Amino acid sequence: TITMRTSCLILSGLGLAAAFAPAAPSTRPGLALRMASKNVGKVAPGDRTVTDVEGEAVMVVNHKGKAYALSPKCPHLGLPMKTGEITDDGPCITCKFHGSKFRLDTGECVEWSEKVMGFTPPKFMSDAIGSVGGAKNSPATVFKSETDQDGNIIVTV
Repeated sequence: TITMRTSCLILSGLGLAAAFAPAAPSTRPGLALRMASKNVGKVAPGDRTVTDVEGEAVMVVNHKGKAYALSPKCPHLGLPMKTGEITDDGPCITCKFHGSKFRLDTGECVEWSEKVMGFTPPKFMSDAIGSVGGAKNSPATVFKSETDQDGNIIVTV
């Protein structure tokens, strides 16, 4: 049995050759996928927290009673999004550093970097800011989250 760790999925029950076989995972006999989960506990409405799930940093946001889990790093330059503004349109979070905006539920990029620390610079400068770092319109990484009967948030990576 070989245990591999790739993108936080744990593959077990495979021989080495089978681990790299081109067949789709659903067609491989004996393949067992186990995703790492963590009970984050309760996050009050309007609050957010960053936690570690199997070595993966995860930001958990409670927006109006619904839990969302995503990477705390902006896809643009990897800067922290924990203190970004959360709005109802999506709902979305906006990175406070360069204004990139992402849907909390899907990670879709709604607006790419056009600002510097909340200010809109001249077009040539905003174009330059948006062209460095991650690929333009890169989505935020989102994770599965659910709330159990006791109000605890369970995040799976």
